[in-house]
Amino acid sequence: MLHTHQIRLKSLLKEKGFEESLIEEILTCGRLKKAKKGAYLLSSGMKVAYLPFILSGRLRAYRGDDEGHEITLFYTGRGETCSFAINSIINQTPSGIGSIVEQSAEIWMIPGTKVDAWIVKYPNFRKFIFQSTNDKVDDLLSTFDSISFMKMGDRLYKYLLDLKHASGSSTITKSHQQIAIELNTSRVVISRLMKHLSATRQIRQQRNRVELL
Repeated sequence: MLHTHQIRLKSLLKEKGFEESLIEEILTCGRLKKAKKGAYLLSSGMKVAYLPFILSGRLRAYRGDDEGHEITLFYTGRGETCSFAINSIINQTPSGIGSIVEQSAEIWMIPGTKVDAWIVKYPNFRKFIFQSTNDKVDDLLSTFDSISFMKMGDRLYKYLLDLKHASGSSTITKSHQQIAIELNTSRVVISRLMKHLSATRQIRQQRNRVELL
């Protein structure tokens, strides 16, 4: 008999159009990992042994330096996997990014040794892997464009919209300091820009909480 999380996983894999035999293999060889908010799932330089498939929650991928500065690259949510994990597994190279749990998550961990064989054996898995990579490349290009061409106020609003899209909620629970770190700027700048967004009725603010209007 399947556990509750396996039933949910099976339903989600069917939504993705995975082959029945592949679904059975995923259920058999994978394992559930529960990760609390704030936990680090992946660190830059780490070799990846498992392909993460997100059952619930949200992960934030970021690039950091030795001085503690970082830039948010993209988010990974329900039904998605990490394209950098895919790259690390296929090419057997260390990850170039970090990944932190933004909302407590349930993650189905699939042995990386299965990925190459499944890409060859299952067309729908191959399509999923390529689509996942393509989607995150688009996200990275969007992030690059925002850093290169947008003013900080526009970057902030795009960041809030990306969070809304990733979470499915108009309410974002983060402090100005957290947002400043993720956008690699100062808390004072974020507070000033948030005040402007509030004045123009684009957001509503409470303590450590922002609601997009």
